[in-house]
Amino acid sequence: MKKLILLFSFMTRLPVLKKGKTEFDSEELGKSMKFFPVIGLVIGLILYLFARGISFLTDPAFPFLLSVLILLLEVAITGALHLDGLADTFDGMFSYRSKQKILEIMKDSRLGTNGALALIFYFLLKWSIFAELFYTLGKNYFAIFLVTMPIIARLGSVIHCAFFPYARATGMGKAFVDYTGKKELTFSVLLTGVILGVVWYSSKAVPPIILALGVSCLFLMLLQYLFGKLVQHKIGGITGDTLGALVELSEVMYGFLLYICIHAMEWFVIYC
Repeated sequence: MKKLILLFSFMTRLPVLKKGKTEFDSEELGKSMKFFPVIGLVIGLILYLFARGISFLTDPAFPFLLSVLILLLEVAITGALHLDGLADTFDGMFSYRSKQKILEIMKDSRLGTNGALALIFYFLLKWSIFAELFYTLGKNYFAIFLVTMPIIARLGSVIHCAFFPYARATGMGKAFVDYTGKKELTFSVLLTGVILGVVWYSSKAVPPIILALGVSCLFLMLLQYLFGKLVQHKIGGITGDTLGALVELSEVMYGFLLYICIHAMEWFVIYC
């Protein structure tokens, strides 16, 4: 339980830990990484409850308004922690400099052109995907997507910490890499599978929707691993910034993959 509280206090702005009440070291924090999907579950449930709470709106523009509100709420929950990593990663990776220079750029707190463009296009894509999935899936199945999206996105962080080295000698994310191995990854994958299974079963989703969600998750895990290989090739390993970028990119890709799977199945039913 203490590891979960530490992880929530570190990765979200949820008031779960009073300052000065609990001390922890890097080892305790690092060993909590295997519970990262639980963070995603809580965030997903908050997004779900929020969306259901305002679902009485029926205006045609509602999905677009809902998408904006969900994005704002998610940023408020995480404190834009992962968005900062996304911007820093794009500033560094697209500078086309040496490994050391890329790491220096990523450490710079100032927002560069590439980072700003990444954030703009990220929000446009995510907003569009949310609205389109709301139209495509309907309110009930869109709610399943909202719950599962943060879960599978954060599993990617465990995958990266288990498979890839840390690119710096020190850093905020080094503890996660040092104390996350194949055993922790196995636990996290199984935990994610159980959580997703319970969510899908309790939602009473029809088999085609569950199939689309499952296929999207599997493809996303592959893309998460490939992104890690790309980052390792560029800077020799991962950093806290690339882990943040991974979470944000995974959420967008999960929605995009689900959209493709749904329409691919529709095409198959119509033409085959």
